[in-house]
Amino acid sequence: MRRLLSILTLCLLIAGPLYSQHDQKTLNLLAKQAKSNGENEKAIIYYEELYDQTQADFYYKELFDLYLKIEDYKEAEKLIKKRIKRFPSKATYIIDRGKLAEEMESMSDADDYYEEAVKVYDGNTQDARILANKFSDYGLYDKAEEVFLKSRKVTGDDQLYRFELANAYAQQGKTVDMINEYLNVLGSNRSYQQTIQNIFYRVLHPDPDGSQMEILKTEILKKIQDNDQRFDNAIFSELLIWLYIQEKNLRGALVQAKALDKRESEGGQRVYKLAQLAKENEEYDISEEAYKYIVGLGEKSPYYLTSKVKLVEVKKKRVLNSGEYSAEDLRELEKAYLKLLDDLGKSAYTLKAIFDLSELYAYYLDDIPSGVALMEEVIAMNGVTEKEKAEAKLALADLMLLKNEIWEASLLYSQVEKSFKYDHLGEVAKFKNAKIAFYTGDFYWAQAQLDVLKGSTSKLISNDAMDLSLLITDNIGLDSIVEPLEMYARADLLLFKKDVDAALNTLDSIPKFFPTTRLKDEVIFKKFEVAYQKGKYKESESLLKELIVDYGQDILGDDALFELAKLYEEKLNDQAKAMELYKQLMTTYPASIHVVESRKRFRDLRGDHQEQAL
Repeated sequence: MRRLLSILTLCLLIAGPLYSQHDQKTLNLLAKQAKSNGENEKAIIYYEELYDQTQADFYYKELFDLYLKIEDYKEAEKLIKKRIKRFPSKATYIIDRGKLAEEMESMSDADDYYEEAVKVYDGNTQDARILANKFSDYGLYDKAEEVFLKSRKVTGDDQLYRFELANAYAQQGKTVDMINEYLNVLGSNRSYQQTIQNIFYRVLHPDPDGSQMEILKTEILKKIQDNDQRFDNAIFSELLIWLYIQEKNLRGALVQAKALDKRESEGGQRVYKLAQLAKENEEYDISEEAYKYIVGLGEKSPYYLTSKVKLVEVKKKRVLNSGEYSAEDLRELEKAYLKLLDDLGKSAYTLKAIFDLSELYAYYLDDIPSGVALMEEVIAMNGVTEKEKAEAKLALADLMLLKNEIWEASLLYSQVEKSFKYDHLGEVAKFKNAKIAFYTGDFYWAQAQLDVLKGSTSKLISNDAMDLSLLITDNIGLDSIVEPLEMYARADLLLFKKDVDAALNTLDSIPKFFPTTRLKDEVIFKKFEVAYQKGKYKESESLLKELIVDYGQDILGDDALFELAKLYEEKLNDQAKAMELYKQLMTTYPASIHVVESRKRFRDLRGDHQEQAL
């Protein structure tokens, strides 16, 4: 049959004593098509013709692979022997002979051929990768390793093939050897830092018991202690800091960051970044220690003044985010702000501290007049931008709302809205004015403003406006009574004033007095927000589960599921449950605004992404 097909093919293609280039292209196309269709014997006929014409290595490889597929070992052996006779110094063909022996289940002969291929190789750099890749293609990573090491020995250059050799080690499970190859790359050239970190994160994960990362840590520490003069030793300390951050061991990262800062005279730059990261992760002890270290460097550090301000910010977060602070705690925090402003003065540079102190007075120390005075001081202050003054006006309007001076607050919001009509600040002011209308029961006017804000360029403003608008729409229809919504609005205002107990009592009264109200899911969600802010995470979990079970099909169903997933991820340390819920949200609520963020968080938890190094 093969002979008949061969004759037919020749008859079709003959146009002279020799094949033209066009005929070779036609044959090549027919060969590829036949192979793609699984017609291996037909493809072999075409490739045999092409190989006879060209003796090209590409067609040799195609033929060899096809012979193995149809188990025509006799033809494969004839092909290889002729190739080796023609190119006796090319070890790749000897590897193919070993592969053929392996296919014929003659492992002893296969091993001999593989050894012969390494022996024949003379160690030149030109052929090293070709030969090693050939071994790797057949899964023979130990032989690829031998090739690279032989070339290093022959050339006397131990810097060759770092990445390739590391990959060969990785494929064999030689973790320590792999790590050291990559560390040597990094020690020689710090520009590879991000690349190496990405590789470590990828190849050492998943790592459920932490053993892989522990090996990496051990090898990095060895490099630091060896202090090899050939390498940039500081880069290993940087890598160790990165590793500690991956492990969420910010204490260990801080120890290394301070040591490196002293050794390299960095002026606190790395420690400052770590302080910020610790603050974002609510590791307030570590953040405070880091800022104190920078302040201790004195004014020679470019981060000195900023760290003094940030240090008080951390104290504020530590106290207020605890949910259980005493009057004494608040007074100590007030003293810290007053001392800071006394040391640095009231200026544009310390605006954040002034705003924070005003908030402390008004919302926590029941001293609204002192908070108002500070904001009025900012508005009249020289060297402050118009935007900063507008932010002070917004804060002042909030304080007026606390004092129940509704119209004064609305006037201030309107001033900012008018001055910054096409700016984010203007949209914030407009939203706050709409909230005033909501608080006072003017729901239709509030909804008109919110409908405008749905098109806001700010995702946060747009989403908040949409949520509040939907809340109003759902509860002022023809078949709805307005009293439950009025009670809900009062509770919302009480929460704004931080009168939590009164707000919760009001919320609890809504389903009690209006058992058929549509606001039951909103009441539960609002109670969840209160519990979460107070650090009551188990209560938060219970409330969200109740909402999902009883009202999962209502408009807050996806919000509740998303918040529950975040709760497991960030507070309850159950990443598996968080992943399950993110996945559930994506499938149950495919149109939810939380789908994109859920997908990102799911992938992060799965290990698809890597945290950035400092």
